[in-house]
Amino acid sequence: MDEISMASKELAKGAKMLGKHCSSCGFPIFEKDGLEYCPNCSACEIEIKGDSKESEKQLKKINENNISKNDDKLRIINRKIEYLFSKLDSEEEIGRIHEITSSIKTLLKIKKYL
Repeated sequence: MDEISMASKELAKGAKMLGKHCSSCGFPIFEKDGLEYCPNCSACEIEIKGDSKESEKQLKKINENNISKNDDKLRIINRKIEYLFSKLDSEEEIGRIHEITSSIKTLLKIKKYL
């Protein structure tokens, strides 16, 4: 999901976009039911305003959604890495070997930050 769609979805759920940005990913921070959160990642600090049970439920839901998104991303990256290793195994042209290994390195870097 792209950033605009993600932000639109949060606004449609009744969240308010704040003038703050996530210190981890740079995405705008949203607020709903006393919670400030980043819908893009789980690395951002989440603040609970007040002491309501509803806020705790929202926080749990946000964390579960972020974990699920990251799991999906990791599965995709792992599949691509496996695919590239299978291609690397049969490749004999040095230029293609370099392209494949470079792609694997890039995917491993991305995986590290998820």
